[in-house]
Amino acid sequence: MPGQNLLKIYRLYASWAEEFAFACRKGCSTCCTQSVSMTMLEGELIHDYIRSERPELMDILDNLPKSSAPPKTTNQFAAACLMEEESDDGPVSWNMAPCVFLRDNCCSIYPVRPFMCRSFGSTVRCDLLGEAEIEPLFLTLNTAVLQCIEHLDQGRPWGNMNTILQMVKEKRSGESDRHMKNVRICSPLPGFLIPPDEAAAMHGKLQILMDIIGSR
Repeated sequence: MPGQNLLKIYRLYASWAEEFAFACRKGCSTCCTQSVSMTMLEGELIHDYIRSERPELMDILDNLPKSSAPPKTTNQFAAACLMEEESDDGPVSWNMAPCVFLRDNCCSIYPVRPFMCRSFGSTVRCDLLGEAEIEPLFLTLNTAVLQCIEHLDQGRPWGNMNTILQMVKEKRSGESDRHMKNVRICSPLPGFLIPPDEAAAMHGKLQILMDIIGSR
């Protein structure tokens, strides 16, 4: 059921994202780095896809670079903000090396790419200007969806894509979890981070998301 609900969220998000105008096109790969975080649920979807549809990519799973997790999951960060707690986590380390699944500037696992990859979108060509520009409402939507996906997988590991894929592979091979120190644990939804001026625009979408994650 969580896997089916994840796919529901992906489909809904794709329709919602059509409300925004992006400069992104096939072949734009500036954002395709190794600084992507995801849940085990997303990792399992990717692993299954590679095994059944793209077996030539299986060797990548044996040679994934080591990566550390950000200091907080999305819901842990949201909880801290809602409680007005000060963060002492320090700066986040970004790995801007190209994603291991990038081929000729295109994603080789595109149908099952993690949500964080789906959420990349810029109103300008960031490969030309050096940085992306994102509409505030789009960022709010992305954060809410990230929170719901984490809620679906609460209690299980969350971290960098490379680490999570290593964990999925080893778990299915019967190996021990050697990477737990490099991950965080998915937390339940503490509430949404919605600016007051965006509440009306987000209301209907949040209700739909809550209906989906409520049936986990």
